[in-house]
Amino acid sequence: MIFLVRHAESTWNRLKKIQGQKDPQLSPYGKKEAKFLGKRFKDLNFDAVYVSPLRRAQQTAELTVGKRTEITVDEGLLEICLGDWEGKTLTQIRKKHGESFDRWAVRPSRIAIPHGEDFKTFVSRVRRTLRKIERRHPDGNVLVVCHGGVISTYATLVLNLPPDDVWCLTVKNASLTIVEAGKDIHKLVTFNDISHLISLKEIKMTGVTHVD
Repeated sequence: MIFLVRHAESTWNRLKKIQGQKDPQLSPYGKKEAKFLGKRFKDLNFDAVYVSPLRRAQQTAELTVGKRTEITVDEGLLEICLGDWEGKTLTQIRKKHGESFDRWAVRPSRIAIPHGEDFKTFVSRVRRTLRKIERRHPDGNVLVVCHGGVISTYATLVLNLPPDDVWCLTVKNASLTIVEAGKDIHKLVTFNDISHLISLKEIKMTGVTHVD
């Protein structure tokens, strides 16, 4: 079973800035989200924990599982690089790249973001990284703490959807997605589950894109 967690709210999520591979830390509210997620996992043992190199993912993992399991950093779990869009709000991006952004939000494989990562290259990276983790751990429970774009892309692969459908899938901060990774078939058991956060009373509507 692969337990995929999108990092908790970062300071840039709070400001509605696109992050990509930039490296802001968790916001105070995000730290609360991670601790609530940790309560959900308190009686669950993980055979391995993998995390993106970015601080918001590592802080989420540390607050969620503490020192119970060794955490392995994997570069393949990085969010897609969004080049010139990183550090800007959606309003700022639309002002300068409005048509390109709207087209990318529908069919990302057709748009090249200035100085960004090619979408097809990103999809291949996600596929390769998650398949590697699956092969290393054919049994047991594995926790993967990463980013919305990574989790949505993996879900399209599991569901045999076109990769361009990635932004049709919403992945909220500190949400839980579970995949049963069998030898011959993958099953999406749970997707974007935030039931552990309900008592925080700050569940928000999804924006245009959930990319970090």
